[in-house]
Amino acid sequence: MNGDTAPRVAGHAVVTTASTPRRLPAGEALPPGDYRRLFAVWEAVERAPDLATFRESLLRALEEWFGYSTVVVLHGPTVGEAIRGGQGIKSGYSQEFLDAYARRWINHDPYMAPHAHRLLRERGVVTLRELRPERDPEQAAFVNEFLAAHDIHDKVGMVIDAGAEGWCYVGAIQRGVRRMPARDVAVMRVLSRQLAPLTTERLAGERLAAETGAALGLTPREREVADLAARGLTNEQIARRLFVGVTTVKKHLGRVLAKTGAHSRTQLAARWGEFSTR
Repeated sequence: MNGDTAPRVAGHAVVTTASTPRRLPAGEALPPGDYRRLFAVWEAVERAPDLATFRESLLRALEEWFGYSTVVVLHGPTVGEAIRGGQGIKSGYSQEFLDAYARRWINHDPYMAPHAHRLLRERGVVTLRELRPERDPEQAAFVNEFLAAHDIHDKVGMVIDAGAEGWCYVGAIQRGVRRMPARDVAVMRVLSRQLAPLTTERLAGERLAAETGAALGLTPREREVADLAARGLTNEQIARRLFVGVTTVKKHLGRVLAKTGAHSRTQLAARWGEFSTR
């Protein structure tokens, strides 16, 4: 070891020789600007008190720092279940798009295939182009006829491994972009690893709350509606957040009020606050 740079012990103190900052490796995948984006996303979510806030903070940070026009943040016990029917939030999709997707295209989405789930578990982040949809006629039709009609030409999917608590899936789109930037993919791959502990904690808290909600007889969707209503969101805002109709929200909210014994949204907010802190 070079004597000029090695620490020298003087009593209980460690004395080091001053040196210039280490340069980044020539092949470094993330330049400083991308580390700033990475840190900004982390800052946005690290203090989220619960899963709902965590999901929304992550979604908004990806919109702001990556310019994504459409983002989904979903979670479930497996990668496949998170993608297909997971709980979570979405932004940037019209109801018309979602209706057509559910009615005609969902089973031809390349991200629904077991091959995609395996790649996501292995790599953490996979783009639509990497899934090679052109090799399957039905997947190719989904991309060329449906996505292209909405100015979507590529997409990035990221999964966060939360261990026994399940998986979180993040899907993001930049409309009009022919290929997802390699730098975005590199940053999201780092995010996939860095967000794992925080995601695990939030999912664990959600599981405990869900168990209590189940004891009250609330379904997962009813609990989501109850939580959002208790936070002060209107029926219209809840409908947009959950991508359901206002009539559906009213039906869920009516069941929630009946099951919790609340007679108004104000009472529900008070009782939900007590319930959430138990």
